[in-house]
Amino acid sequence: MTKITYTYIPTDNFVKAFVKCIWWLTDDDMNFRKEKILPKGTVEIIFNLSDDIIYNNSTTSFSKTLPSVFVNGLNYKPFELHKTGAQNFIGIQLNAIGLRLLFNISAKEMNDAICEGCDLSLKLVFLAEKLNSMQTFQQRVDVIMKWLKQQISFISCQYVIFRAQKLLSLVNQNNLSVKKLSTEICLSERQLRRFSTDWLGMNTEELFHYEKYLTCLHSLHYSKQTLTDIGFRAGYYDQSHFIREFKSYTNMTPKQYREANTEYPGHILMRI
Repeated sequence: MTKITYTYIPTDNFVKAFVKCIWWLTDDDMNFRKEKILPKGTVEIIFNLSDDIIYNNSTTSFSKTLPSVFVNGLNYKPFELHKTGAQNFIGIQLNAIGLRLLFNISAKEMNDAICEGCDLSLKLVFLAEKLNSMQTFQQRVDVIMKWLKQQISFISCQYVIFRAQKLLSLVNQNNLSVKKLSTEICLSERQLRRFSTDWLGMNTEELFHYEKYLTCLHSLHYSKQTLTDIGFRAGYYDQSHFIREFKSYTNMTPKQYREANTEYPGHILMRI
């Protein structure tokens, strides 16, 4: 059984403002297996060249066989992939603002949901066909980068990208109030709430909580800090508060996550 992954991190200043990475995963394991994916704070366009893989969201009681190209929105709750054969995915991992920039839809519309590529844009279907004909990862990266730059005008959206980036950087400062945030962003609290919901998928209050959770998820995966230190550094006032909020996103405690079989942050390989 062979599992191969490739990852490309954009260096173009404009593209990397809304694209985290481009990746390719192949796994020729033919055994039935499950993977639980926790909320990761990202949106992904995925080109599916695989055998049958089923997306299962127990929160919404929704299950379907994945199409050839789909968009997975921002997640608040875990979902599972049920794999019955070889896996071959090409992915574009985006910040939430990528949904509005690429498809002109509110990020909130895609929370905890997947959407077939053809329902968002026929250009995704044409791109999928082109990628399927390519042989190397670098060829696919080149095609995707060219496509991304064709979809968005830098001049028309540079200010909104700057505003979204500034909002995220400020939210990660502990104990910063919504009132202070609106002053820094130069929007009223109501306008800021609307902007945050439209471009980042959640209102400002939700954004504070979500970013704290993501900080803890990253620390749990990569660091050897104690759970107490992780919660304290993220801004939780006590251990029970940390556990309760982490579990609200993942349906598991921080300790259970740390003990799970994880390969990448937020990806849990489940024993059958």
